[in-house]
Amino acid sequence: MLRILKYLKWKEWLLVFVSLIFICVQVWLDLKLPEYMISITNLIVTPGNVVADIWAKGLWMILFAFGSLASSIMVGLFAAIIASKLSKRLRSEVFGKVEDFSMEEINKFSTASLITRSTNDVTQVQRTVAMGLQAMIKAPILAVWAIIKIYNQSWQWTTATGVAVLVLLITITMVLTFVLPKFRKIQTLTDNLNKVTRENLTGLRVVRAYNAEKYQEEKFDTANVELKNNNLFANRFMAVIMPVMSLISNGLTLSIYWIGAYLINTAVGAPDKLVLFGNMMAFTAYAMQIIMAFTFVAMIFIMVPRAQVSAKRILEVLNTKTKIVD
Repeated sequence: MLRILKYLKWKEWLLVFVSLIFICVQVWLDLKLPEYMISITNLIVTPGNVVADIWAKGLWMILFAFGSLASSIMVGLFAAIIASKLSKRLRSEVFGKVEDFSMEEINKFSTASLITRSTNDVTQVQRTVAMGLQAMIKAPILAVWAIIKIYNQSWQWTTATGVAVLVLLITITMVLTFVLPKFRKIQTLTDNLNKVTRENLTGLRVVRAYNAEKYQEEKFDTANVELKNNNLFANRFMAVIMPVMSLISNGLTLSIYWIGAYLINTAVGAPDKLVLFGNMMAFTAYAMQIIMAFTFVAMIFIMVPRAQVSAKRILEVLNTKTKIVD
């Protein structure tokens, strides 16, 4: 998949660098919000504070939230520009390469496969690049930054977060173990479906002349059902990931509150309890950011295997040397 990125021009790499800056700004703004939550919580529970102080902190939270939104929009815009330009260039490169092929190279790939490689495969790569630039870069930055934020907090909360992340990673690994071979097969089956469709359409007069419509329908149905079964198998396994993520996220929130309730009850003195309560609120927000980061990783793990197969198929065409040099 990384080899396909060599077709990016320097202007696109510049946009990648600018996107990285906006992602860092977005992560910083997102991780500042829990700090204001602690401040507002302390202002509410501490006697003698005025409403104006709470409003001031709240307005800063709103400002940071809108700043994060604006950064996210800019990153999405840049990612769409980079992915669309890359896909346009890949389609042009594949088309130009195929024009130089002799019949030997065309028969090696088959016409149906070349059509799939210049359309469906390029689309897979485009979708992954667009999502990957947002999730692949943001996920590690968000995870590391959030872990640093919670590093000095209660070891009980940290342990609960670590267990949740471990369960999430195990689930993703198990799902991909079963799904990855199917993703590799889906693109080949798409080639086959295109081949059957093209044969039927180009030879339609012959099919009708020999009254072979039934035979062609059965042939198409066989290819169609095989592709459907592979897609269903892959998508059923992928459907497990989102409910498991939701279960882990809600379970982690519940465990943090349960541990927090225990720590607050065993704390000595009202000030310590108030500090623990504020820390619990902030830790919950940071833990959700960590889970969100690994959710982004899961999304990439879902998309990358199929895009990797597509990128390999595109590069096979582009790296093929023609036997006849004009």
